[in-house]
Amino acid sequence: MFRTKLKYMTLSLLCLLFIGNTAYAAETEDFFWSEAVPVPAYTENRDGTSGNMGVVIDGEKVNLKLPTYEEAIKNRVLVLVNGKYLHTVFGTGAEPFVENGRTMIPLRAIADAFGFEVDWEQSEEKIILTKDDKTIILHMGEPEILVDGETVYFEDAVPMIKNSRTFLPVGKIAEILGVQVEWDGETRTATFIAE
Repeated sequence: MFRTKLKYMTLSLLCLLFIGNTAYAAETEDFFWSEAVPVPAYTENRDGTSGNMGVVIDGEKVNLKLPTYEEAIKNRVLVLVNGKYLHTVFGTGAEPFVENGRTMIPLRAIADAFGFEVDWEQSEEKIILTKDDKTIILHMGEPEILVDGETVYFEDAVPMIKNSRTFLPVGKIAEILGVQVEWDGETRTATFIAE
């Protein structure tokens, strides 16, 4: 009797595990939002130098060079929206960065935070953002953006693709989404506030 119950329990548990894993299998995101301040990925060898870390990205093992703690803190960019920080998944290349004096942040993460749908048309390298009755159309590498049919221009920085992700300058993305942004240069934090 005990052996029979044990067999049924084991079989039930295996079925539950199989079905549970199948039901929750989903494509992973490059980012998430949390109230916790993000801690950058870093490493330090005993001699104080940075090191490498092996990760698997799209089925391929990749060695990534990690900065020291001081380098990581000095170069990180924090993005805060409605009290929540943007966290990027290590190795995805979706981390905000500063280039030529412009803070560049991943478009999909900010669009998601403000409830915009994002569509990508590969053939035209065109991104379409929609929310309610607002439509925003932009092309990679071009200075014009169509916001509800009106043309708006980028100054000094255009949408760019880096690590297969679309990045936009902080100020311009706030303008086209209709939100305010404040930049704290000391902490390197972009704080977005819905208008």
